[in-house]
Amino acid sequence: MSVTPGIYRLLGCLVVLVSVIVPVPATAYAAEPAAAEPAAAPVDIVLPGTRVTVREDAKDALRVTSYSFGKMTYLRRGAGFTRQAAYQEITVAPKGAKALAVPTSYQSGYDSVVLLDLATSKGTGIRTVRKPLVAHYAHWNRNGGKAVLTVERKSGSAWVTSGFVIVDVVAKAAKTVTVANVDKAARFRWSSDGVDVVAEYAGGARFYGQDGAIRRTLAKTGRPAGGEDAFTPSGRGLMTWCPSSYTEHVCVWDRTSGKLAAKVPGIKPKALWGWWDEKHFIAVIPASGHYQVVLSTLKGKTTRVLAAFSADDWSNRLYLGYTRR
Repeated sequence: MSVTPGIYRLLGCLVVLVSVIVPVPATAYAAEPAAAEPAAAPVDIVLPGTRVTVREDAKDALRVTSYSFGKMTYLRRGAGFTRQAAYQEITVAPKGAKALAVPTSYQSGYDSVVLLDLATSKGTGIRTVRKPLVAHYAHWNRNGGKAVLTVERKSGSAWVTSGFVIVDVVAKAAKTVTVANVDKAARFRWSSDGVDVVAEYAGGARFYGQDGAIRRTLAKTGRPAGGEDAFTPSGRGLMTWCPSSYTEHVCVWDRTSGKLAAKVPGIKPKALWGWWDEKHFIAVIPASGHYQVVLSTLKGKTTRVLAAFSADDWSNRLYLGYTRR
């Protein structure tokens, strides 16, 4: 999912940034043996428009289905990736049958999304919010029936959150919800059961109903982590960036009790891109002049390297969207 700011939609154009790419060292894939995550017959894929190398195994539970790089967005089609010049963001649903794309500009005074059927390549446009509001950062629920986007408004020179939009796949319609007293930096995603949405609130996590009503608040947990899903596959654990009072950077909380379940030692990620399984998560870490996307255990041990790229790639706002098969 792209992190392109809403201001680019106001410009109504797509600007392609060109950066100097530094080759990734040959040692980029050096990692400890992965007993929990064997990588039999791995395949290396160089992503178009970049020198990012992704390493995949046919048995993997997740794979890269879209990515953004600078102002460019790419979608996986068959064995390769194609650039999506009309969109600033595209996010593939679990199982890979559908995708939700955010156009680069307003349409008839409205922001919108395009619901894509990836089998037929047909798209359905759906209005979301009226200009000058923007709706982006799409997250799918686990059954692929709905998606939630964060609504932002301009405040001075900054964009601040005002609520969310829920897109219903069956109805092919969107509902906008304004949230009172929302955290200015809130970014909405689904809870693991797909009933509520969750976002950062005052250094913790707050759950909202689909009508915007507050369901519960987990105080002092740190903000929910990035990636497509902040919850473990079982739904029991919520991953966050630890509160600033902790020496650790990654925390996991019991969704039901709100109690701390794990503090991950020895790892200082630049980004967190979701869960691989119940005991491994996807993290971006610096490594000897370049960067790696790794699987980390809750003990902070790297068991596998999923991708490698240069510092220039990272500075150009690289994001890899992983989708569960």
